[in-house]
Amino acid sequence: MSRLDLVTILVRDMERTKAFYTGLLGFTVVEQFTSLDGGFVWLRSARSGSSIALQDAAARSGKPTQADIPEASGGLMLGFAVEDAELAHKAAVDSGFDTRTGVVDMGKGRTFGLRDPEGNYIQVFDVYPEFQEVQRKIGLD
Repeated sequence: MSRLDLVTILVRDMERTKAFYTGLLGFTVVEQFTSLDGGFVWLRSARSGSSIALQDAAARSGKPTQADIPEASGGLMLGFAVEDAELAHKAAVDSGFDTRTGVVDMGKGRTFGLRDPEGNYIQVFDVYPEFQEVQRKIGLD
């Protein structure tokens, strides 16, 4: 089973985009899951509990699940949390879906990229148990 957990938006102007989502729409920055260099910012809605990640479009080339998303598509990727990324990847491959990457370690869990049958970019990920506890404590579960 999975749940839609995250929408990642590739951005060219991080500060302006962050100000849009925080100032206009009331999202807050989740420091525990935001990169120190500011190239990846995790935002959370207090009202609905939904999350948006802002990823610096210029810094994505080294990120396997994001590297080939065309900005013309709006630079959007849906992220689904699963219990086990390895098992989900195997199921995707066995089902013949368009997997874009193998499973990679992202530090706080594992992830892989694929496209749905309509060509939408999808990230499937799990979170290591010690970080699941952090998520619970700050309301990200």
